[in-house]
Amino acid sequence: MRSSKFVLTSFACLLTFAAAAPVAAQQGEAAIYEPLVDRDARGFKEKKYEKDLTFCRNRAAPQENAARAGAAEAAAGAQQATAGAALATAGNIARYVPVPGLGAANGLWAGGGAAEAAGAAIGSQGAAASAQAAAGADMAASDYRLVVDRCLQRRGYVLLR
Repeated sequence: MRSSKFVLTSFACLLTFAAAAPVAAQQGEAAIYEPLVDRDARGFKEKKYEKDLTFCRNRAAPQENAARAGAAEAAAGAQQATAGAALATAGNIARYVPVPGLGAANGLWAGGGAAEAAGAAIGSQGAAASAQAAAGADMAASDYRLVVDRCLQRRGYVLLR
């Protein structure tokens, strides 16, 4: 009886911690947006364009930082939702583990139900936080594209999209 509780508790903890383990964000130094410029236009010079593009990206740096931060928050919310789902699943499994004795069965049922409810609450909170952060990140990325595009247009470049 004790070994099955230990195994179940270990399994639940393993699921929860594995789901909640921080994942290294792969936020490379690559730009979040590459403008589509008409390179066949009259007078186009690659070196001048690279210089102007760097200038425009620097002007849009606050929007880029906001977009990257929002994406990181969305990923953290998704991890929280995954951890909550794992905890709810472990709680549901715990409720149906056969144990001898009515007192032990009632205790395991109540504990499993509480873990399931807590996991569901944590999961839904994480999903909501992830959705809200993703919306903010999308808005910031859109603002970034707008700033870069307008800056390049003011410098005389023809944008194809």
